[in-house]
Parts: sequence; structure tokens; C-alpha cells
Amino acid sequence: MKKIWLLVWGLCSWVFLHAIEMIEKAPTNVEDRDKAPHLLLLAGIQGDEPGGFNATNLFLMHYSVLKGLVEVVPVLNKPSMLRNHRGLYGDMNRKFATLDKNDPEYPTIQEIKSLIAKPTIDAVLHLHDGGGYYRPIYIDATLNPKRWGNCFIIDQDEVKGAKFPNLLAFANNTIESINAHLLHPIEEYHLKNTRTAQGDTEMQKALTFYAINQKKSAFANEASKELPLASRVFYHLQAIEGLLNQLNIPFKRDFELNPSSVHALINDKNLWAKISSLPKMPLFNLRPKLNHFPLPNNTKIPQIPIESNAYIVGLVKNKQEVFLKYGNKLMTRLSPFYIEFDPSLEEVKMQIDNKDQMVKIGSVVEVKESFYIHAMDNIRANVIGFSVSNEDKPNEMGYTIRFKDFQKRFSLDKQERIYRIEFYKNNAFSGMILVKFV
Repeated sequence: MKKIWLLVWGLCSWVFLHAIEMIEKAPTNVEDRDKAPHLLLLAGIQGDEPGGFNATNLFLMHYSVLKGLVEVVPVLNKPSMLRNHRGLYGDMNRKFATLDKNDPEYPTIQEIKSLIAKPTIDAVLHLHDGGGYYRPIYIDATLNPKRWGNCFIIDQDEVKGAKFPNLLAFANNTIESINAHLLHPIEEYHLKNTRTAQGDTEMQKALTFYAINQKKSAFANEASKELPLASRVFYHLQAIEGLLNQLNIPFKRDFELNPSSVHALINDKNLWAKISSLPKMPLFNLRPKLNHFPLPNNTKIPQIPIESNAYIVGLVKNKQEVFLKYGNKLMTRLSPFYIEFDPSLEEVKMQIDNKDQMVKIGSVVEVKESFYIHAMDNIRANVIGFSVSNEDKPNEMGYTIRFKDFQKRFSLDKQERIYRIEFYKNNAFSGMILVKFV
């Protein structure tokens, strides 16, 4: 389970607005961590390049590292990702040379630099999506030296003092590995050596050149924006695997690597999100808009905690609504009802299909026939989509409620099977339970 927060600095898999989330993919046996090199894997420095951060997300969810260590930052620029913007505060990948301390991203850049400079990091791989297809010589407007798509990038041939100094050999071998799995001939990978130190002033501001100057073996992989998302992710994963093999970091994955499998994993219907203390909601097949959705008052949207079994999920405010995003994808729009959250209610007594049980607040319960909420002192229940009165503050405890009793437009999901039960104590929100008819 990943806990994702979005404001102040944090640790482990807690992420914040002007900080980053780093997750370790390490062997089960701690002693095996130092039996192979350590790689830093990065993506999402530009928020509109979904191939990279979807690849890091799948790597975290579906790969195992058997020896050595891979430290992963699934998305470096989460605020921009949530708004599908290249860079809300300018191009973050041009801030690694000099940067004004008043720049909004200064703390994030410093954190990234500290990760790169760690003595235990041997190599860095930075994932991007680029336009067209790179070719060493001009062919046409799509295939030419100014394009960035489907190339593997180094800043120079060699990094003296690095653990793996021969960047050129590593890059060529990785490219050979990628090209052994091409989907179409036009997608062939080529080496792009920017020879940054020889006068490329723009690339001298970039992350990989900073890494080079820290004596790290740094590489970048570009997947073409001409490709559908699953194909971009496919090539990014091929690049990751190719470099891991070059570094002799053994790994396993739990799926067959092809675009169809990648597409299925990106769109996995088992993905979920949990906002604050509310129940887990499926990421996919939510209604396009959820009205009158309770959110804590006096809390800025970036401060509302959200958990997910994916690593690229977050909330972002858009005018009067709050968007639930999965990478660049809008999963639903919340029309918020801001209210005080009272966490004192822990469980309620319910009868599910004629069987009494205690149900924890924040749960999802499956119902075949009917449910009944037992009355509680000073607590009322509002079953969204079920109505027996026109009261502003209804209490729907004490009713046997069946699937046929619901107005289906109030369901949480497009399949009209999941419904909200909201609990209130005086004027405060005490929690939610979801009922799922099966």
C-alpha cells in the first residue's frame, strides 16, 4: 500500500508537493543488496510525458530485484503530471546547473540532486517521451537529428572516476537489446550522444549532466510521442531491462513483456484509490462525476492524504471541482462537500443478507440481497440513492434496503453496483461505508 501526501517533506513512500517520492526495489534477503550495483531510475520530470511515469509505475508494481538495488522515483514532477503540463514552473530539466532559491521547485531540485549524489548510487537512468524519431542524418520532418523519440542518450563517451566509466559501450549494448524486440522497423533505436561538455549549454542544465559531474554513469531513454502509450511503456521497460542486464542486476517480472500485456496492466481494473479515511474506490469505471462528495474542510486539496496500489495517483483542484488523476488520466471529477471530519466513529452494526455483523468505517461490504443499518445514538446514516423522506438531513437507519430501492444515477460506478453510506454526528462527517451488490 502506498500513502501519498502532497505538501511537506516526507520519508519512504510519502510524497509531497515540493518534494519527491522514492521507493526502493530491493532483494528479499538484505544481504543481497550489496551483491550487485545500485541504479537510480527516474521519470516524469516533464508532466506531459506519460510513457516514463507509467513505466516506473509498472516497474514498481510488477518487477522484483534479486540482487543489488533499484531506487525509483516514479514521477519527479507530480504537480505538473496531475495537470498534464510540461512544467508548471518552467522546464524542471533545465534547473540542475544554477537555480534561484526563490524558484518554487528549488527544494525538489535539491532533493533530486541529493539522491543522485548518494555514494551508493552507481548509475542513473532517466526516462522521457520525445517527438518524432531520432536519426543521425536528416530523412524527413519526423526522422532527423533534431528529433528525440526512440533514442538512447549519453552526454559523453566516458565518465572518468565512475564505477562504470564506459557510457558508450553500455549505451550501445542497451540499444542492441532494445532493437532485438522492435515492434516496427521505423521504431529502431539509435544512440544520441549530445557531447554536452563541448558546448551544449541547454543540456548542461539537465539532470544527466549533473549526474555525470557527480561521477555517475548517467543515461536517458526516450520513447517516441508518435507511439500509443502501451508501446512507449514497452520500450521504456525494454531499456530498463537492457541496462539492468548491462549492470548485472538480476530481476524478475510477473508478466510477459509485450504491448498487449502492458496495456492490460496500465488499465488494471484492480487498481484503487483511498481518499483520507474514506473507503477504497476502484480507479476504473467510476462515474465521470461524483456529486456532493465529502472532503475535509479547512484542508487544502494538496494536504488531503490519498492511498493507492499505484504510484502515480493524486488529487488536484480544478475550479470548483477536485479531479482524481491516475497519471495524466482523469478518473472522476468530485463535486466536493466540505465538512468537518470526526474520526470517533469506528464501526457500525449492520445486517448483511440477514446476518448481523460489525462493519468498520471505511470498509467496502458485498451484498447479495439486502442490508439494514442498526440505529445508533447521535448518529444518522444517509444512504446515497435511497430515499424515504424529503428531509435535508435524512436518517436511513432501520430500513431494509435492496438493490431495487436505489436510484441508479447515484451509484459510485458506471455498472450501478456500488453505493455510498455516509454517517454523520451532529454537524460533522463521521465516515463512509460502500455497499457493493454482487
